[in-house]
Amino acid sequence: MSDRRPISITTDPDRLIQMAVTQVLPETRLRFNRWSIFKETQEKLAHIYQSQPTFEIEFKKCVNETETINEFESSWVSLLERYFVMDNEWLQSMYNARQEWVPAYMRDTFFGDFSITERNIGLNSFFEGFVNASTTIQMLIKQYEKAVASWHEKELKSDYDSTNTSLVLKTPSPMEKQAANLYTRRIFMKFQEELVETLANPATKIDDSGTVATYRVAKFGEEHKAHTVNFTSFEMKANCSCQMFEHSGIICRHILAVFRVKNVLTLPSQYVLKRWTRNAKIGDMQDEHATELPNNSRESLTDRYNTLRQEAIKYVEEGAKSIHVYNVAMDALQEALKKVSSAKNQSPISAEDGALSNGRNQELHAAGDIETVACQSADEKEKKIRELTTELESINRRCEVYRANLLAVLRDMEEQKLKLSVKVQNARLNLRE
Repeated sequence: MSDRRPISITTDPDRLIQMAVTQVLPETRLRFNRWSIFKETQEKLAHIYQSQPTFEIEFKKCVNETETINEFESSWVSLLERYFVMDNEWLQSMYNARQEWVPAYMRDTFFGDFSITERNIGLNSFFEGFVNASTTIQMLIKQYEKAVASWHEKELKSDYDSTNTSLVLKTPSPMEKQAANLYTRRIFMKFQEELVETLANPATKIDDSGTVATYRVAKFGEEHKAHTVNFTSFEMKANCSCQMFEHSGIICRHILAVFRVKNVLTLPSQYVLKRWTRNAKIGDMQDEHATELPNNSRESLTDRYNTLRQEAIKYVEEGAKSIHVYNVAMDALQEALKKVSSAKNQSPISAEDGALSNGRNQELHAAGDIETVACQSADEKEKKIRELTTELESINRRCEVYRANLLAVLRDMEEQKLKLSVKVQNARLNLRE
């Protein structure tokens, strides 16, 4: 975590976990998995769920759809009175822990959910299909590796789709085009949904102090569910009472509606979180090597990375078309890796380091036995570095093979889907005839 504490943690409900997080990470916000609580509530209150079928709907509505603390408190009391469960011990214990799982109490904390009511994934979802109640510890370790590999494959496919799939714009807005170029496919779809909703959520100015203007934003026909947006023109900042951006990192339709009124045509930089962008993964690489690169190199690192990635994708697509082409591509790739490694060793920085090393070696040779020992130690380090470099190159080659195989499989899947779609269309035409 780059020596930084997490802002938030989501776990299954457990008091021991709560105590551990509070002790080790006192400044991190802990959240219990809401959907685990819903499931456990269904088990604890099975008799109520059976005799009162509407209780579950009302219970989830009370938790998920209340936006303010006061609204939740009022809805909770009304729910308990309506179903005569004021003295139920389980519900009382859940109410006492409400600050750890009820969304109304957490809207000001970032959890990375797409919406305040989105189902947060727990450990069960992560291991779904890989473990069961009879899984041993030894098998769990093996299955864990498979689960991680499965998620990596999904992530790779998502990255591929974000890079190679054309996004359909629904408005002529420059902001939508900007978002399509910045965000991953999934995040863009959510942003686009919020942007389109601004058409049905007009913003009306209700106050203006000169530096801060206040707007009332409500969906047409649902004026009773209005939200308040404060907008500072000088800083191009806005905050909404729904606190969607604070919670998910995606700007809400209410702020976007105010941006429309104020003619803000592109997203201000503070509303684009790097974690949701296509280039999120290269941020760490850039930070990691920032002190090693001159300013001009640092500024163009992103461009170089993107260009190489685009060319690599084309290379993989062509190289995976047949076994013969694949073998040729692999041979060429291995030769290219050798040339890249050689170029790295002969870079200006390496050459400069080599000159300095030669100068030092001459001084050490003249100085005596102690310096000679130090020189030998340096040679051993260089040998170790060469060995590790060779091992890394081997690993990189294997990774490229796996990546090429995966992309080939994905490509075959798309072709099969297309063929199946054509067959379905032909079958429908035959039925009509």
